[in-house]
This record gives sequence, structure tokens and C-alpha cells, in this order.
Amino acid sequence: VRRQQKIALRRQQSAIASAKKRERRETLRKLDRKNHLPKFIDRALNLRQQQLSPDEQRLQLTHDERQLDLSAPQTICGRPTAIGTLQDFNLLRQYSQKPTCPGTNPQTSNNVNSDENNPPKSLLLLDGGKARGRTGNNLVEFLHALQYSRDHDIRLGVMTGSWAMRVLLKMWMAIDLENEEEWVARFEEAFCLKIFRNEEELVAAGYTRDKISRMDTKELFWYVSSEPLEEYMSSQAEDLRVLWRGYNTGMGVDSSGEVVNDMCSGINAVFGNGEDKSEVVYSVIHSRSLEGEPGYRLLSNVSKHSGCDPVAALEMRPEYIKSILKPLGMLQHPIVFITDGQSFEVLQRLLTDPDIGPLIRLVPEEASWIGGDMTLGLMSNVFIGN
Repeated sequence: VRRQQKIALRRQQSAIASAKKRERRETLRKLDRKNHLPKFIDRALNLRQQQLSPDEQRLQLTHDERQLDLSAPQTICGRPTAIGTLQDFNLLRQYSQKPTCPGTNPQTSNNVNSDENNPPKSLLLLDGGKARGRTGNNLVEFLHALQYSRDHDIRLGVMTGSWAMRVLLKMWMAIDLENEEEWVARFEEAFCLKIFRNEEELVAAGYTRDKISRMDTKELFWYVSSEPLEEYMSSQAEDLRVLWRGYNTGMGVDSSGEVVNDMCSGINAVFGNGEDKSEVVYSVIHSRSLEGEPGYRLLSNVSKHSGCDPVAALEMRPEYIKSILKPLGMLQHPIVFITDGQSFEVLQRLLTDPDIGPLIRLVPEEASWIGGDMTLGLMSNVFIGN
């Protein structure tokens, strides 16, 4: 009976999700998306450029324009976030009060007095469609690009068709077709960067080839900031807060023109039946095999340096899970299982365990995707990762 009820519930959720997708597609058809989208960024950037004064065009943003209301609690998918200790809060406040974007301060920048007669000197440009690794690595690479820009006081530019845009817009800050110029301005100001569409725009802005620097994504991944650790943590924490203030909710499109998914899909599907999402206490198990044998080699290497178990985080056996959750008092709360689908035996072992099995909750297939799973893990009370 339980199995039939679960099947019926999943079918109902699938029908609702399909109806929402059809509604969004119909909205986009009315906007004639296929013809509209390729012209969208051009028009938006042109409108934005016409509205800016020369000073604003250099994006020398004042403190008042960038200041954040750090006292307001940030919520994600209806669940409150914890900013951490008072020390963390003070570091975040200190960073948010920096007055200008990198490469725009005439007193310290290598882009001093950048105007028509004296164009900017250099730009770190993120372009190309290929990036090292998967989503997690790509996010690290983008965050490191922002950090490199600050460390070296150099302007950061992003091409519209780059790997960075592809990764970010699928999960955060989706393109709003109804407020195009506002989207461009919001994106540029949020990350203190400049969007470029083509080579001609770079040249028009004064960035000839000899003034443009590029870093391979592998270089970005391994970049180590020279800033003191506390300042580095402060700036990275702010970047993450900016990112999650703009998480996608199923409205808007990504860089390829596809309707974005809802980052809250997992939380809504698992805890959407009368449970208070803001109050529910739950754990997440992230089971990922890392393609089998390579995963065991990787964890074995980590074990040699850290002393951790060489297989436990891959096999996720019930005893391992209980040894973590029991001392925390979490064996009386739901356990959400997310996975790459490569090791079904992990789930089988957990479901047959008398203590863990009844607590396991699975994400419906139609609601499971990398962004929804990521948010489930991020907002959990206890996260057991691979």
C-alpha cells in the first residue's frame, strides 16, 4: 500500500511539474523566444550604455550603491541561513564596505584615468566554452577569477557565450526577458565585472589583444590568493551570498535560451506535503561513486594524508551513517538520499537497515537535478558528503 501511495504521489508531482513547464514554454512562445533571444543581450547592453554617465560607464561604484543590508536574514527556498559567528559577520561587513570594483579605482588601479584619450590598460577575460572538471570545479574557477581580479586590481570581463555564463545562469541569476537592461546592470554590478558580446566590443572599450589576459580554467582552479586568510574568507563569503541572493526559481532563461529549473525543486518535492520547510530538520547523504575505481584511488590518496577511512565515504554503509547521525540526535529525523545513480547497492543497504530505512526519503526523478540536489544539501542540518 505504501509503495502504491508513493507511486501515486510521484505521478501527481510529475503531472504538476509538467503543467508548470508547459505554462513556461507557452509564455516563451508568446515572446517568440527563438527570434527574440539572440537580439536580447545586444539590446539590453545598448540600452544600459545609453543610460550611463561617463563615470558610471567606468563602473566606479560608490559604497552606498554596493552596501548590503547584512542585518537582514538571508533565506533560501524558505529556509533561514546562518551567517555563522560574530567574527564571520564582522569580516563580511568589512568586505562589503570596499568602495569600488577592481580595476576602476583611479588611485590604485592599473586602469588609471581610463577614458577615450587614455583607454584602460588590462582586462582578465573569461571566454571559451570549455572548462576543467564539472560544476563544483567550475564554481571554484569562477570564484577564483573574482578573487584574482581583486588581488591584482584588474578589471574582470566575461563573454556572453563563455563557460562561466553557462554554469552560472543555469542555477543563478537567470536572464529576465521582461527586464533585459535591468538584468545586465544587476549582473555586472553584483560581481563587479563587465559583460562583452564580441571582439568588436572589447576593442571599442579600449581592450586590444595585447591588453587582454586569459587564464586557463586549470590555472584558475589552482590559484592561491596572497591575501591574509581572514580577508580571503570574507571576500569569498560575500561572493557566495551574492550568488545565492539570485538563485533561480524556474523563471527566466539561461545563456542558451532554455527555461531554467527551480533550485528549490528538491526541497519542495521532498518537504512539500504540509511540512514547514523553514522548521523541518533533516540530513542529506550524497552518494557518489566517482566512476568506480577512480573514486577509490582518489579517496585512498586522501586517506594517506588525512587518516580518514579509505572506503567509508564511498560505500556509505549503515554503520558509518549511524556513527555520524546518532551522536547528533538525527536518527529521529528524515534522511534525504541524493546520488549520481552509479551505485544502487548503497541505497539498497540503507533501505534494508531497520534504523535508517524508515527515515530515507528519495527525490522524485522529475525534481532531481544538480541544482535542486545542491540546494537540498546546502540547506540540510547535517550533510554527509562523499
